[in-house]
Amino acid sequence: MFYVRINKIKVFNNREGFLGLFNRAEMQIYSYVKPFALSAKPAQTDGVAISELMALPDAAARRQRLLDAVLAEAGLPAQSSYLEVNGVKDNQTLLFGDSGLVIFSSDSIPAGLDMRLWMIESDEDVRSFALDADKVLDSDAFKGLFAAAETALLVTNPILSGVIAVGGVAVSLLRQKLRANKDDLVGYWQATLNRAEHYPHGTRDKQDTYDTTGNILVDYTLFGFENSLNRDLQD
Repeated sequence: MFYVRINKIKVFNNREGFLGLFNRAEMQIYSYVKPFALSAKPAQTDGVAISELMALPDAAARRQRLLDAVLAEAGLPAQSSYLEVNGVKDNQTLLFGDSGLVIFSSDSIPAGLDMRLWMIESDEDVRSFALDADKVLDSDAFKGLFAAAETALLVTNPILSGVIAVGGVAVSLLRQKLRANKDDLVGYWQATLNRAEHYPHGTRDKQDTYDTTGNILVDYTLFGFENSLNRDLQD
């Protein structure tokens, strides 16, 4: 068996905007975990491989591929596990008991893991959130992403194993969307791990891991063990 669990999350600023006793927020926690085989994934999973972009016929096709990747990344909360926590204050640590908040389990230890966690200050479930394709194309964030991709392809000897990351663009546009709805992105944490490098024996324990915004700290544990009979059959 194998488990991914969140042990605790510290929130520095709840983004509620009120002061004193009224400074409490309703938090939506979305967690997405997907295992992958190392042979099937690039080193950075929230993006598009440069080799894939190079194989496309023209700039329009490359722009569309990047757009699809951004929209897919922004749509991950709709596929994720969900937890609501009420009354969260600034500088509060959220605890999830002795067993932690289990966000993934499987019968075997995966070769690699994609992990995402979003914390959103909102009074409503926002899993229906979706980006408008036309607005993404018109955004400065996406234009910068596309320009970076085109520049990478102009390099005389491009690193074909490289990846154009789209996660930052998706999170930036998500933040803008939430603010328009008077909500806010409190934190966004992600990790891409492979067993050989990060959890060779099926276990990993990390404390006070900053998210990409610097507003939350995440403690998480990977815990796995393989059935001894299965190991004997493989030897």
